[in-house]
Amino acid sequence: MKKRLLSIICALALTLSLTACGGSGSGETTSADSTSETSSGDTSTGSTDGDTIRFAVAVPLTGDNAEQGMYVVNGCQMAIDEINAAGGVNGKMFEMVTYDDQASPNQAVTIAEKIAADPTIEFVIAHINSGCLVAAQDTYIDAGLSVIGTVLSMDELSDYGWDNFLRMCLCNGDSAKILIDAVMEAEDVKNPAIFYANDANDLSACNLMVEYLQDKYGFTNIQTETFNPETDKDYSAQIDKFNAAGVDCIFLACEYSPAALLAMQSHEKGFSPVFAGISNNNPAFIELGGEDVEGVYTVCGFDSTDQDADIQNFIAKYEEEYGTQPNDCVSRPYDSMYAIADAYQNGATRDNLAQWMMENTNYEGTTMDFRFDGTCDDQLARTYILQVTNGEFQCITSKSLDELNAGS
Repeated sequence: MKKRLLSIICALALTLSLTACGGSGSGETTSADSTSETSSGDTSTGSTDGDTIRFAVAVPLTGDNAEQGMYVVNGCQMAIDEINAAGGVNGKMFEMVTYDDQASPNQAVTIAEKIAADPTIEFVIAHINSGCLVAAQDTYIDAGLSVIGTVLSMDELSDYGWDNFLRMCLCNGDSAKILIDAVMEAEDVKNPAIFYANDANDLSACNLMVEYLQDKYGFTNIQTETFNPETDKDYSAQIDKFNAAGVDCIFLACEYSPAALLAMQSHEKGFSPVFAGISNNNPAFIELGGEDVEGVYTVCGFDSTDQDADIQNFIAKYEEEYGTQPNDCVSRPYDSMYAIADAYQNGATRDNLAQWMMENTNYEGTTMDFRFDGTCDDQLARTYILQVTNGEFQCITSKSLDELNAGS
C-alpha cells in the first residue's frame, strides 16, 4: 500500500522549521504526552496553553476487554509519538488523555460527562463497545465533540445520522458477508449455524449472518446458539445441539476467547465443523486454542503477512515497543491518528473535525485507507480473510467496502 506518512512528516517538519525561523515558537519538539483519567477523578496534568491538540481515548482499561482497549491506546500512542517527533501539526503537539469506560454503558456516560466538561479536549477516540457509544453520544453531541470510532462495528451505528461520528472500520454486516463468501467458496458447507455472544453487537451480527445466508445461499432453519459472555465458559450444551443437528460449519459472532474455547471443547467431544469468526484476529486466539484452532477462518482490517516495507516496519516497531504482534485494533487507531493529523493540517478544527473528514478526507495510510464520501463509514475499509495455517494467520483473500458494493 502506498503510504503518505513520509509526505505528512515532511510537511509537519517544514511547518515547525518555518515557525522557529519566524521567532514565534520555541523550536523545541515535544514527545507525546499521555495522561490518564480514572473513574474516581481527573488525574491528568496536561497543558492547556494552546500548544497542544488534546484528545480523549475512552476504552476499557480494566476487566475482560482491557486487552483490546490497550491495543487502541497503544496504536494512538505510537502514531502521536511519531507525529510529535516530526514537529506536530501546525506547530502543535498531540496529547492523549485516557479514560476507562470498563466496557459499561453506564460508565461510558460518566466519563463522557467528564470529557465534555474539559474544554481542552478537541475530539474523542471512542469506544470499543457499540453500546457504550450509543449511551454516551448525546453527551458528546451536546459538547460539540467529534467521535472517531476505530473498532466500532455494529451496523446500526450508521443509521443514527450523527454528523459528529466517523467509523474507521467495516461494520459487522459487511465483514460477515465477505467472510461467508470466502468460506462458502473454500468449503463444502451444507448446514451452517451461528454461535454468538448475548450482547447487542454480536446479536446484530448474528441476525445479519442469518439474513445473508438465507438471501444469498438459500439456507433455511439456520440454527443459532448463544451464551453469556460475562459468565459462560462451558459450551457443552450448545455443542451437543450443533452436533445433533448435523451442523458442519459454525460462524462465530464473539470475541476470540470464547471462540477458541468452543473449538477446543468441540474437538474434545469429537465434533469438528468448520469454524469462521468475525472477531478472532488476535495472536492470543492461537496461543489459547493451539492445534484446536488450526484451519479457523477470521477477518482482519489489515494483512500482517503483506511484505510491503511500511507495513513490516510498523509491525516490527510495535513488536519492539510492546512485545507482541499488532492486529487491526492497533493498526486502525494508528492510521486514524495520521488521518486526523492530515485533516488538522488541511483546515479541520475542533468544531468541524468529523464533518470535515466526511467531506474531504482521502487518505492513504500505512495499513489502511480512508474516504467517507459524505457518510460516516469509511468507503475504503478493507476486510482481509485470514486462516490459521501451521499455527499462524495467513491471508487468503480481501475485499473493500467499495468492491463489496460494486459486486452486490
